[in-house]
Amino acid sequence: MKIIIIGAGQLGSSLAINLVREGNDITLIDTRADLLEKIEDKIDLKTIKGNGAHPSLLQLAGAEDAHMLIAVSHSDEINMVACQVAYTVFNVPKKIARIRETEYIAHKSLFSHDSMPIDVLITPEMLVSNYIQELISHPGAHKIFMFENKKTCMVNLKLNSNNEQLFLIEDIQKKIQEYNSHILLLGSNKKMFKYGSDKTYDDDEIDEIFFTCNHKDINIIIDIITNVNVQNKRVMVAGGGKIGKHLCENISSSFQVKLIEENESNANYLSENLEDVTVICGDSSNEDILLEENIEHMDIFCSLTDDDEANVLSSMLAKRLGAKSVISIINKSSYSDLVEKDSIDIFISPEELTMGNILTHVRQGGVVSVHTLNQVSEEIIEVSINEASEKSKIIGKQVNQIDIPKDIVICCILRNEKFIFDIEKTIIENDDHLILYIANKKSVSEVENLFG
Repeated sequence: MKIIIIGAGQLGSSLAINLVREGNDITLIDTRADLLEKIEDKIDLKTIKGNGAHPSLLQLAGAEDAHMLIAVSHSDEINMVACQVAYTVFNVPKKIARIRETEYIAHKSLFSHDSMPIDVLITPEMLVSNYIQELISHPGAHKIFMFENKKTCMVNLKLNSNNEQLFLIEDIQKKIQEYNSHILLLGSNKKMFKYGSDKTYDDDEIDEIFFTCNHKDINIIIDIITNVNVQNKRVMVAGGGKIGKHLCENISSSFQVKLIEENESNANYLSENLEDVTVICGDSSNEDILLEENIEHMDIFCSLTDDDEANVLSSMLAKRLGAKSVISIINKSSYSDLVEKDSIDIFISPEELTMGNILTHVRQGGVVSVHTLNQVSEEIIEVSINEASEKSKIIGKQVNQIDIPKDIVICCILRNEKFIFDIEKTIIENDDHLILYIANKKSVSEVENLFG
């Protein structure tokens, strides 16, 4: 596909690199020459310096025959105007925009073809806060990937032999199958393979599992696997920015919430506008403040500031002082690589979450959801099979008759909101959804060609 990306920041650059590697024709626009030069050193693509909302620059980028425009600059206004120009002047079929300002987001009528023709609206802060809310509501879950129907999902669980979480994998499977749940993937030292494959392993080598289930059964399945019934009640949030504020608004009716915000004026604003939330003005990396606010009684500590270093330091301190579980936002992957495994329980990458959301709308071949793994190097993909499209060529075939690359694993079939796991001889039907694990992103184009 021919795609124009506006914005060469962290998200725009990562998106451009990934899409080029998948064989797309990418043009990247930004006002900063240094950012464009930096990405040109990494990968071969066309770059243009300037304002991506200007018609002359979009014409230079080839907007007349572009399939898609993705506007992820740091300016909401540039992103919105770029989509308007792409639609009105060049009739670009699909426009995706990142919008962060709540003043705009609050008025959904702005983003329609009658006003601002944006086909897909991406709001990273809401994506992140909603995702963290899911993790808080499901203690023990390390990652939760929702499928298109919003009723079924895949859950990642870290296993720790030191706290007796680990049983025989086969025993776990026998216990959870009555809930139409199944272990799909096993992980050992960041290497993934399909459960039930020919690969041999010792149970004590497995440090994580991925299982599918109905969303309503997540906590039941985790309790069965870990043999521990955990319920989160008390949550402390560090950082009262957009993510922290949105999270507190969403969870304050179900949890006891404390919010630490360093900026005095913002702390006063939050105190006046957040109901059922205790707001503390102070530094979340200050040991005395954490102890005074009873950090040792907190079930979850979430560090959600814009500063990676501050997030890491406050999270590690909270964990040392007795917080049962800590979640930290990390924008730079280098930080998560440097921190000891047991110091922070869950790292959240806003870039990875946003990337998956955007890729869901970029992918072809019936792809309806994309979830990225291991710093966007691997993916879980959901593909919808529909006889009205060319994908009908695989309808009526058995799964073992589909010629797929070795880097792609068909994990299971989702049919009428029920999972089918014994799939080798299962005949694919119209409206089936296939859940795929892609170990090498170079194989993504083959998925699109196979099912597209």
